[in-house]
Amino acid sequence: MNSERAILVGAGEPRHMDELGRLASTLGMEVVGVLEQGRRDGTGYLGRGKREELGAFVEERGASFVVADDELSASQARVLERAAGTTVVDRAELIIRIFEAHARDAASRLEVELADLEYRLPRVKGRNPELSRLGGGVGTRGPGEQQLEYDRRVIRDRIETINRKLKEEKAGRAVRGARLKEGGPPTVALVGYTNAGKSTILNALSGAGRSTKDRLFETLETTSRLVEGGAHNGTAGARPDFVVTDTVGFIRKLPTQLVHSFASTLEAAGDADVRVVCADGSSEELEEELRTVRETLSETLGDGSEPGPTILCLNKIDLISEKRIVELRREYPGAVMISALRGCEALVEEIYRAIASRRERMEVLIPHAEYAAASRLYGLAEIHAQRSTPEGLWMDVSLPQSASARYAPYRVGR
Repeated sequence: MNSERAILVGAGEPRHMDELGRLASTLGMEVVGVLEQGRRDGTGYLGRGKREELGAFVEERGASFVVADDELSASQARVLERAAGTTVVDRAELIIRIFEAHARDAASRLEVELADLEYRLPRVKGRNPELSRLGGGVGTRGPGEQQLEYDRRVIRDRIETINRKLKEEKAGRAVRGARLKEGGPPTVALVGYTNAGKSTILNALSGAGRSTKDRLFETLETTSRLVEGGAHNGTAGARPDFVVTDTVGFIRKLPTQLVHSFASTLEAAGDADVRVVCADGSSEELEEELRTVRETLSETLGDGSEPGPTILCLNKIDLISEKRIVELRREYPGAVMISALRGCEALVEEIYRAIASRRERMEVLIPHAEYAAASRLYGLAEIHAQRSTPEGLWMDVSLPQSASARYAPYRVGR
């Protein structure tokens, strides 16, 4: 449809036009041209000559959108829009619209509405009505009311209301999280650049039927699944269960308005016993994507976060050559390399090693009369060996540090 044809524009360094094209496609736009310039103009993003070229390009290709690779000021957007003769959308608004289209739970919708309002506050004319034709527009779903014009007072009042609701929601999550974590199975958080295959890894680990479409920000809200441990290598011992959580993917030039959204969805990563940083091993920009992940984690979780062991998982190695695999092993010697479509056995082994590093091994003897205390160990502890004795059930276990004190009265041996 001509109404969805878009031309991408990028100015200054660095530019990421391929990724911008994928963002536009995720929202249903058809990219029909790309225009780039090495320097960024303060007045109209593109220089005067490039703006004239853009106007002709838009007319020639029948485009209804121009999408900029950076966040534009209100004045830059107006200048560029006049020159192009069509609607201009910057990278920040594009990402907000994608988040809007993918927000499914109440908290995510509130976070995206807040980002939308904070983006629009200095741009009084409101959202682009043309975007309502696309997947995340106001005419279909999403945050807020359907009026296009908000005055500043209305926007500020709504922002205050949302912040209050989000504060209440955060307090509730903290209470629920503390209750679940106390004596519960260890937690594993999947974090990484968008489209690194985290949802596919979650499915492979847990059998969850989560969508794994090849679209940026396919995952927005967090999803947690229980991975059952069970018997290990046919021995009498058993591995503990663990809870794995998939989180929203990171991206370069994350709009500042969405940092709040990332902070709330990444709480699982900050509190996790093990953090798995997932990356697309076939990406030509692997190192830059990993740097974006590190920087975003630092920005959203802050220095106060005390993460457990971190595992680097390079996914999609089925898409690269043996020579490239050798290079990656040299560049990232501690990384686990997998194709989640073919299995995650190597990652599971590394997760259990990481879990064990945060556990205390002990021998316990639990009287038969206290069966409940013994039954709680199944799924909670890694059971290396066990046998029934006249006095009770003897077990050699590795316990989470949070649970070791509870079982100290049953401790025997060392």
